[in-house]
Amino acid sequence: MPSGNDGATVTFLKRELEASFVKIDSLESENHELKQEISRLKTQISTLKAHDLERKSTLWKKLQSSMDSSKDFNDPPQKTKLQVDVVLDHAPFKKSSSNNTEAKAMLPKPPPSPPQWLQRRVTAPPPPPPPLPSSPVGSKAVRRVPAVMEFYRSLMKRDTQKENKNGVVGVVSVTYSRDMIGEIENRSTYLTSIKSDVEKYGQLLNFLIREVQGAAFTEISDVEAFVKWLDGELSCLVDERAVLKHFPQWPERKADALREAAFSFRDLKNLESEVLAFKCVPKQPLVQSLRKMQALQDRQGGV
Repeated sequence: MPSGNDGATVTFLKRELEASFVKIDSLESENHELKQEISRLKTQISTLKAHDLERKSTLWKKLQSSMDSSKDFNDPPQKTKLQVDVVLDHAPFKKSSSNNTEAKAMLPKPPPSPPQWLQRRVTAPPPPPPPLPSSPVGSKAVRRVPAVMEFYRSLMKRDTQKENKNGVVGVVSVTYSRDMIGEIENRSTYLTSIKSDVEKYGQLLNFLIREVQGAAFTEISDVEAFVKWLDGELSCLVDERAVLKHFPQWPERKADALREAAFSFRDLKNLESEVLAFKCVPKQPLVQSLRKMQALQDRQGGV
């Protein structure tokens, strides 16, 4: 009987053998897949070659046809020779020599032979077209010349060194830009009109500022009247916002709140007048009346 160590060794060898079989099966399946892939790639290569040959043949035919058409167009048409067969009767020909001269004068002269440069020459077949470039995309790419790049870098370095040496360049550029901005502002008619409004209506605007700051109302109708008066006074300005920016003490938030309250009160008054004027017409369909009521309720909720 085998001992315990021999049994363990046999078990280990069996496991290794099974693992080898499994590995062999996986390798065989992988080999089969690789063979299928190779066959597929071969068929793809053959189809691509066939497409390439067909494309080349069509291109060659097109080129040949274009060359033939251009050659036929360049060749001038040849003049056809005129042949005249004259049958003369022998009897009157023998009568007198004057008749011979008259007959010779009546015969048409043959056309002149065409010059040599008009005669069609038999030439050899045209040479085949040059092969197509292998990489057309690469030819369109931008080529960078290192000498030009180095020259550009040297110029940039020289400019930066000059700017570093002259420390006043920054201050001069800032002052120059300020002068340009000032000149543009002086030439603008819009900005000129705003400045003139600030100077012209300065006292009026200071008075309006004090009125808005001290405004306090208990009735909303007074707010509406005050906003209407304020808008009428500010209507003389070219641009209200731009002019009032020159007055930092202008209470912008309070003026906006008063205007919003006046507009809401005006909307409520209009809604109230529409509700009071609403009447149900017996001849009108009920659905239409309900829709009008719903629209009035929606407007009330929005206000």
